[in-house]
Amino acid sequence: MTYKNPIIPGFYPDPSICKKDGVYYLVTSSFEFFPGVPIFRSTDLLNWRQIGHCLTRKSQLNLENVAASKGIYAATIRYNPHNDLFYMVTTNTHDKQKIGNFFVYTSDPAAEWSDPVFVAQGGIDPSLFFDEDGSAHFISNARDRTVHKSGFLMGQIDLATGEFLTEPQPLWGGIGQNAPEAPHIYRANSYYYQLIAEGGTELNHMVTIARSRQLYGTYEPCPQNPILTHQNQKGHQIQGTGHADFIEDENGNWWAVFLAYRQTHQYFHHLGRETFLAPVDWVDDWPVINGGEPIQLDMQVGRSPILAEMPPIQHLTQEYGTNFESDFRWVYLRNPDESLYRFTQAGLWLTGNQYTLSDVANPAFLGIRQPHLTGSAEFTFSFSPKNNEEAGVSIFYKFDAHIDIFVKRSHGKICLFLRKVVGDIAHIESKIPIDPQNGAESGKIPTITIKICAEPLKYDIYARLSGGQFFYLGQALTRHVSTESHELGFTGVFYAIYATSNGTGKCENAAFFRDCIIRNKD
Repeated sequence: MTYKNPIIPGFYPDPSICKKDGVYYLVTSSFEFFPGVPIFRSTDLLNWRQIGHCLTRKSQLNLENVAASKGIYAATIRYNPHNDLFYMVTTNTHDKQKIGNFFVYTSDPAAEWSDPVFVAQGGIDPSLFFDEDGSAHFISNARDRTVHKSGFLMGQIDLATGEFLTEPQPLWGGIGQNAPEAPHIYRANSYYYQLIAEGGTELNHMVTIARSRQLYGTYEPCPQNPILTHQNQKGHQIQGTGHADFIEDENGNWWAVFLAYRQTHQYFHHLGRETFLAPVDWVDDWPVINGGEPIQLDMQVGRSPILAEMPPIQHLTQEYGTNFESDFRWVYLRNPDESLYRFTQAGLWLTGNQYTLSDVANPAFLGIRQPHLTGSAEFTFSFSPKNNEEAGVSIFYKFDAHIDIFVKRSHGKICLFLRKVVGDIAHIESKIPIDPQNGAESGKIPTITIKICAEPLKYDIYARLSGGQFFYLGQALTRHVSTESHELGFTGVFYAIYATSNGTGKCENAAFFRDCIIRNKD
């Protein structure tokens, strides 16, 4: 059996997985983007379709003025067979008015989820474990090492209130690497297993595990720890493997989903941390991931994750994002001002507010994750700006790392710009006047198509007016929107559309975005 990693490409980190009746559900982190916690569905562990988000209301997710790479950290999804409900538990690192750890629940993962139930325990990366007797147990990285040197605390909780029914107890703390986090508890082989991540979510990231005969007993570390890491695979394209979750498939086989990233330049990555899959075997009641071998982009395994009657896997070569409202992959930057967005069957009317992409605020923004290192993205829009109004397309990583192609007035003339924002530098690479006479009708602003041709090390950017020939605007380097070029961040690059008045209130004119086409050449 062969398949391709990552199974969910682009900025989809910290995967967690569960199943019910042969259907698998997977969630990932979302940080400052809204709605929060994307959720995917699969029947074969390889082909995943996004079915929505767990956090779709501001009452569930307050992201006002949240800093880059803050907000929603790692989520865990679990199905509770004792009450036939799904639970998603996570941390909002931004909302200081509430305790950060909380869970929501639903009977249908594709429908609305409940309001948050808060749990009075700090730290990050919370998880739930439902034991065979129906009891529910909450574990998190307590972070405060003055509480206990392990950094992990677990106690039984009331699922109705989130209150602890027993005093949280310290569990195994790892093998001594920095940043122990991402705890999960499993029951298998007459043992309880505690799986964690260590080493920080960078080059030294790893997965370690311990086991105990009792849930709150003494946990014995695996002698083969770490059971997953690429810390010694310097030249490998896949780096930062860690933050895993286990699942047993319908055939009794075990698998691990985990994050990793694909480096481009040495040590650089810009797509973010992605979701990968590898087989898990049990040797002497210890899990062995991928036979102890490094993770590959093209995986060859001795068994299939799909059921025997499933058709062969067809790898998609193109992706389309043409309906901005119904395609769940489109997200806002922080909580949106809904008055700025008017969705129609023909496209999206986007009205800018005072905020720019360089503000830590909620600009008029709609983005879709860049899924492939090599490929293209095309956006078609029209806009007639007044004064300082601008609108266009952005290759967006965060407030101080984005590449913008936009329309704006300059000295009374409407121009098309290419701008690079890198740290505190904002550089105009290209500026081309747009003559209204180029429009389909005399005096009308032309329809503009922006084409971004992505390669691992660079973007080549083109434009065309009213269906004419593409012309070259310029080039941008992927390392300028890479994590390693900036203060450490946890997100990845988006293809985004935006509009702004550049600080003067709501725009008088709206930009009309007709469609977006994303093609994969990986």
